[in-house]
Amino acid sequence: MSTTGHVDVAPRRWGLGHTALVLGVVSLFLSMFAWDWFAWGGVVLGVPVAIAALLVGLRARREGARTLGTVAAVLAVAVLLIPVVWTIVALIAD
Repeated sequence: MSTTGHVDVAPRRWGLGHTALVLGVVSLFLSMFAWDWFAWGGVVLGVPVAIAALLVGLRARREGARTLGTVAAVLAVAVLLIPVVWTIVALIAD
């Protein structure tokens, strides 16, 4: 009996999907916790990282990492909405 398959023992490579997901998680933490560091800290630190996560996530989706790219893009959009929601809540509360 002969087998034609092979076992792939090479480690998985770090790709754009992984990078996008890490950027998305970092932007979430920066957006939530940087408000205590200085005024508008969540916007100043979290939003640029979220934009980078969105761009890298969309590129990762195009290059084949569809699941990780989608998760990163959705997380980035959620992070981009956090300052908008906080601003609306602050305006309504006044």
